[in-house]
Amino acid sequence: MPLSDLPQPFLRAEALTAGVSGRRLDRLLDEGDLTRVFSGVYARTTPWAASPPWERHKGLAQAAVRATPDAIISHASAAALLGLPMPPKPPQRATMTVLHDSRTSVDDGWRQFHRGHTPPPHIVIDRGHPYLVPARTVVDCMRELRPDDALAVLDAALRTKLVTGPALLDMRRHQRRWPGIAAADRILRFGDGLRESWFESRSAWVMAEWGLPHGIPQVVVTDSSGRFVGRVDALWPDLGVVGEADGRGKYLLDATIADRPPDEVAARAVLAQARRETRLRDLGLEVVRWDPDDLAAPLTLAERFHRTVARARPGLVTARYRCFCCRRTLTDCEMPTRIRGLSARPGG
Repeated sequence: MPLSDLPQPFLRAEALTAGVSGRRLDRLLDEGDLTRVFSGVYARTTPWAASPPWERHKGLAQAAVRATPDAIISHASAAALLGLPMPPKPPQRATMTVLHDSRTSVDDGWRQFHRGHTPPPHIVIDRGHPYLVPARTVVDCMRELRPDDALAVLDAALRTKLVTGPALLDMRRHQRRWPGIAAADRILRFGDGLRESWFESRSAWVMAEWGLPHGIPQVVVTDSSGRFVGRVDALWPDLGVVGEADGRGKYLLDATIADRPPDEVAARAVLAQARRETRLRDLGLEVVRWDPDDLAAPLTLAERFHRTVARARPGLVTARYRCFCCRRTLTDCEMPTRIRGLSARPGG
């Protein structure tokens, strides 16, 4: 059987069952065609090395699902399998939750086991394997991950409708005495499914931690006649300020489908962004921008924000605003992407 027909990575037991001898595996390891990812876990060297870190982690998580019938993939690994955003550097090991208390094995080199009561309603079966419902995975991530990374998981789960506010609050009540639940409460209060990326979610968290006011994400700006001007990443309507979170991926987003070189696509996008910013300023708005490097120096970002606010003249703004989720005016939006009944400040 060709090794390309096996999942990547694959278990030694899977290869033996498929008719690949142990001697052949050892020879391919010696020749460099195979990589030993962990003890008993292998991958074809070239495609494995070329895969992005989170793709490799997803493969490892899927191998853990196949290898571990008495545990269920969970936490960050489960979030990865759901397609939720993760930070650039994934966990070293696949995270799993034991299904009962009889497991005696300790964490090994490639799996980390958690304990936690998992009633049947928390489990779904897919192709013969158990998985946690998304609300359980999201709350687990909020308890365990860094808060800015966990907020990105929450925001994306709300945006894609994997979870609802009531389901998350029910799961939080189930875990009310579990370690890290206070951290989860802070993140729940700040979740908003209108944020479109890990970078936007992390930006919102970092800015709030530095005492900056909460911006409304993804707002459609029009002129006084209702003509579309742009959709901004954040808006502070009372201040007359809009915010733009600039990551390189934002400008290369269309490069894979455009019939032009990526650098040309990016350059055209930057020019379009500059023209849009001019139109926003013509409406009386001030614009504050930041990129990933700015989040590593939040004091500088906070100072830039305050300088922008000082320049703004909100009383002279002629722009009109609509919510991106429903196209209603902001005052009429029912905020279906947010968790109702919770304050929007992380410390509230």
